[in-house]
Amino acid sequence: MQTYKYSTSVNIVRDADRDLTYHPTPNARRVVGQMSADFEKGLRSFNIIGTYGTGKSSLLWAFKKSVVGQKSFFDVGFLPNPAVAFIDIVGEYRSMLDVFVEKLELDVHESTIQNVCSDLFHRYHSLGTENPLLFIVIDEFGKFLEYAARHNPEQELYFIQQLTEFVNNSDYNICLITSVHQNFDAYAQNLTDSQQQEWRKVKGRFREITFNEPVEQLLYLAAEHLDGSATRTLPTSINKSVDLAVKTKAFRLDKMASQEIAAKLFPLDLLSGGGLALSLQRYGQNERSLFSFLESTDFTGIDSVSLSKENPYYNLANVYDYLFYNFYSYIQSKHNHDYFKWVSIRSALDAVERSTIVDIEAGSKLIKTIGLLSIWISRGTDLGEDFLTNYAKTCLGISEPGMLIQELEDLGVIFYRFSNHRFVLFEGSDLDIPLALIEAKTQVSEILDVATSLRSSFDFPPVAANKNSYETGTPRTFEYIISDQPVSLVPADETDGYINLIFNKQVSLDDVKETSRQQQEAILYGYFEEAEKIKQVMMDIAKAEQVIIKNDRDKVAVKELRAIIEDHKRELTQLVFDSFYREESVTWVFQGEVVYFPSAKAFHKYLSHICKTVYPDTPVFKNELVNRHAQLLEELTRVLKDQRLLNTEIK
Repeated sequence: MQTYKYSTSVNIVRDADRDLTYHPTPNARRVVGQMSADFEKGLRSFNIIGTYGTGKSSLLWAFKKSVVGQKSFFDVGFLPNPAVAFIDIVGEYRSMLDVFVEKLELDVHESTIQNVCSDLFHRYHSLGTENPLLFIVIDEFGKFLEYAARHNPEQELYFIQQLTEFVNNSDYNICLITSVHQNFDAYAQNLTDSQQQEWRKVKGRFREITFNEPVEQLLYLAAEHLDGSATRTLPTSINKSVDLAVKTKAFRLDKMASQEIAAKLFPLDLLSGGGLALSLQRYGQNERSLFSFLESTDFTGIDSVSLSKENPYYNLANVYDYLFYNFYSYIQSKHNHDYFKWVSIRSALDAVERSTIVDIEAGSKLIKTIGLLSIWISRGTDLGEDFLTNYAKTCLGISEPGMLIQELEDLGVIFYRFSNHRFVLFEGSDLDIPLALIEAKTQVSEILDVATSLRSSFDFPPVAANKNSYETGTPRTFEYIISDQPVSLVPADETDGYINLIFNKQVSLDDVKETSRQQQEAILYGYFEEAEKIKQVMMDIAKAEQVIIKNDRDKVAVKELRAIIEDHKRELTQLVFDSFYREESVTWVFQGEVVYFPSAKAFHKYLSHICKTVYPDTPVFKNELVNRHAQLLEELTRVLKDQRLLNTEIK
């Protein structure tokens, strides 16, 4: 079995001669490739920006190993067969000039910018004339910037400026690479305006490269690490676990890539691996925390949890245990944005442990799974009974999940939220929300006029026909009109046309076409096929609001009902706006002809087509200052009068 050396924090100076474990991700290769390509174009100073724990130090360590030929992590193509030297520096909260003087072993009386640059130049020339290549690598560059911002900013910044100007001479093969945790400007927030301007000037001398590993890359890292750690026998259910994860659409992975990663990721299942990576982004430090997990020796770690028929994978319930044990102080802190969700999980677990359900351990697994999914899986993902049952059987090792889910529902710790197709934890209330919503149906008046109700729910801003405006110099705007009948209006004031959204199944598409055919004005009709579905969602909102009115003292129930209302409002927005570009949802009609829009860009472009059709004689103004809005014209007139130029003709 191969021995891996791993460090929770890589130091490019301390670890220069160590043999560490490193798995280059596609994102890391992109960064190195970008620097190499830009170097060939003459760029010499690079600033890598990435949040804490993304692996910037590891990247710099592996980059050096690849350049000097000790490892082949990256394909570095700066120069063919170069004579290479590195000057590695780790940032400190002190003068950067002083650190360079110490690193280059200059005398104290030689601690000037000119002497530093002169020494660097001599080191470069000492490499010979056959492709010399000198790298100056400064990790934790932000510490120097923090010090510079608080202590003599002009002098400290002047050294950085002179260093970059020295390096950026493309006649020489000297390359400066720095790494920071945040944008360059963020370190200058407390400086004066003139100092900030100088700061931005120095920033412009660097080629900034973003380096943040997305969840998919962290999954890749974990998979590569686990794949080489031991010989493993994959379970026959692994393909089913992949199908479950792919259907959630939680990660940007196709099925083939998911199967490959899942095989390497075992004993983690794909969902637990993704959940772990997402959680470590929130509570830990990305790659650093990920490898801390992979090397963990505590009882919740991946090597300590025994796999069995009752626990065939290191699943979401195991991930919960690891996070709660290793990030307890932060999870329990009010600074945690998910604090109340973790409190809900603990409350539900306490309720299960006090209950008389048949299998308390299995019930706890389901609670942990539902709780974690509620934290990081986006709304709209179908996590209903079919998903939960299959995940419980496949990955949690629960033989009768359907019966257990029913027990937890009867206990009142979980319930199915129909509005977003998932089970959620319930914090406890005397109100039976599903039953109350059913009963509210008899207490809420049926929505007969969908259009009127929608007008009170949406505030549509006017839409500009930009293409036509650019071509003619005359701004053209369209206003939305929601109605239950096709309108026939003459645009007035600042409005040049209308987008008429029609919600009424009693009106036929032929009626809309006929009205449009006879219409001479700039009106685009949108006939909604899903008016009944929209009506149903609005009824669901009204029922939830009615239940809140009757149970306004039950804070837990009110909180849950408001969450239900927000889900319905999101669904309503999707039904109205997202359907613009779906042929089966909306039929668009102009001058009696049916048109379809595959995208928002096509939609806005067609508005310009309507303007050109209805207003063919619009004069073309070449002067960009011309604007038909009276307010702007008045302001322009006032300015001209002040300048005694009122007698000049405005063209």
